[in-house]
Amino acid sequence: MDTWLKRHRKNQRSMKTVYFVRHGQTQLNKKWVHQYPETLLSDKGKQQAQNAAEHFKDKTVDLIIYSPLLRTKQTAEAIAQYHDCHMIMSSLFVELRRPKALWGTSWGSPVSFWIMGMLYLNAGKENWHYSDEENLEEFHARARRALEFLADRDEKNILVVTHRGFMAGLINRIRHDGMDSIRQYRRALWKNLAIPNCGYIQATWSEAGDNGNTLDGTWTTSGQIAKTS
Repeated sequence: MDTWLKRHRKNQRSMKTVYFVRHGQTQLNKKWVHQYPETLLSDKGKQQAQNAAEHFKDKTVDLIIYSPLLRTKQTAEAIAQYHDCHMIMSSLFVELRRPKALWGTSWGSPVSFWIMGMLYLNAGKENWHYSDEENLEEFHARARRALEFLADRDEKNILVVTHRGFMAGLINRIRHDGMDSIRQYRRALWKNLAIPNCGYIQATWSEAGDNGNTLDGTWTTSGQIAKTS
């Protein structure tokens, strides 16, 4: 058999599609308040999750992954109603961990402005922490582990219900082959505001390609955040 054809067939077998979906609106999203892990979907968020379920109803989904936070579990369960597939929870896909001092505070409060400002300005400092949050190094390491986890799965069509900040960082990692700079990271933090509740982006992975010490295989994204309603 022709060498090119053999390689093409191998790549086809090893390719996979991943949908990264943000959870539905929560009771605190609509109030612009930093959320708790146990924050639940609002009535609007439940409808958004149902709309997402309808949107993905006719797509092939072999596995649904969600973060440990309840808002992603609720969204994932709504989507899963139309798919006879396995569901698993993974802390790899949890939101970028902010200091607990932010929980329950308004995004416009002095406390929030101060802490978020400190995080933004010091993001590039090695081993720097404000308090108990996940710093940039840790976030990048987790994002890479998350992509490796997906690449190692046997399933070819995976849907991940996750969070806005994590999605923005993950997309940035994919687009820069795991070598995004602090400047690109900061831009991604601002761009994440454009990711709506239950918005999603489609990514593909193939084992073809050799990226050295960065991401394994070849990751690409559709480039645009899509809405499910």
